[in-house]
Amino acid sequence: MLIPCSACGPPLILVTVSVGRAALLDRRFWLGLGASAFFILLLLWRIDLRDTAQALIAANYYLVLPAIGLYFLALFFRTIRWGVMLRPLKEIGFGRLFPVMSVGYMANNLLPVRLGELVRSYYLGEREGVSKSATLATIAIERVLDGVVLLLFLVVLSVALPVSGLVRDLAEDTGVPWALMVGIATLPFVVALGLLVLGAFRPKAVLGWLQVAFSPLPQGIRGKLSDLAALFFSGLAVLRDPRRFAALALLTVAVWLGEMAMYFAVGLAFGLTDYLGGAGSMLAAMLAVTATSNLATSLPSSQGGIGPFELFAAGTLVVLGAPREAATAYAVALHVALLVPVTLLGLAYLWSGKGSLVQMVRLGATRRRGATSEDVPLAGGEAP
Repeated sequence: MLIPCSACGPPLILVTVSVGRAALLDRRFWLGLGASAFFILLLLWRIDLRDTAQALIAANYYLVLPAIGLYFLALFFRTIRWGVMLRPLKEIGFGRLFPVMSVGYMANNLLPVRLGELVRSYYLGEREGVSKSATLATIAIERVLDGVVLLLFLVVLSVALPVSGLVRDLAEDTGVPWALMVGIATLPFVVALGLLVLGAFRPKAVLGWLQVAFSPLPQGIRGKLSDLAALFFSGLAVLRDPRRFAALALLTVAVWLGEMAMYFAVGLAFGLTDYLGGAGSMLAAMLAVTATSNLATSLPSSQGGIGPFELFAAGTLVVLGAPREAATAYAVALHVALLVPVTLLGLAYLWSGKGSLVQMVRLGATRRRGATSEDVPLAGGEAP
């Protein structure tokens, strides 16, 4: 049952029973929800809830407002970076890309199994007429670059912080085996980067391997999947241009330094400077928190990375000297500041563009049925 908001101007659909039904049918949703619950329990069982609540109450939330501004600065750099990636496909201005970026991040925060990436490719394809499969390839490049740069941050931090000891202490503090933690944090990004580079420079070879893999399928499906794979590889063209790739790397560093500045500002709001040895040491600590908390969202979890983010952000601060209750309060407030503003902005853009959350749920249902990314329009019209 879908309940329309009939009193609103552009109709925004409220998702009720159909959302629950869609979620119940997706095992990945339950895996993510269970994993989030597990990480949250790990976080909570060792803290004093009263002291944590007191730390939340005592924070200077006036400093959180500029911190949110710094997050949108990072989103500004993300949008510019995406424009650089899309340039081989189509020149799209910042003013048209930023709403799509906001809607995609909103969708990741509200929908299960990280549907925001698919939503963003659909939404851009509908607005700008570019291939959704090729757009999805640029988003894959984004994710890999983010992971690689965060890992590089930890390597750089090894000069100032005992990173190997930090990893082991963090593993002990969170209850996650350190070898598993390192493997999950590094292996997917290294493998994905290798595959993307191979697809960019040797697309014919990879397409040949895929055609062999698709050979057991019916001819119609096999041809369609091959065409989609070719479109996907066209989105990897940016990796073949050294200058453009260098620009992407620099923009990725700017993205995460901007987000780290947000983490630092929220840390000031919670008075973490005294615990972490002054402003200079806190900068290094916040860079470590930025890396560990965001790499942790590679673990299975529910929408927005809830659970792993808080556990690893707080755990990193505890290892570096912050009290557990203050670190937990900080991690919770930080994650709220990361999720809520961009979610509200994305909903506002979706409202003004006459889109609806129902169409995003339909996208998830179509994905479960095995439809391709060219099959369902995200905004306007009905699916064929």
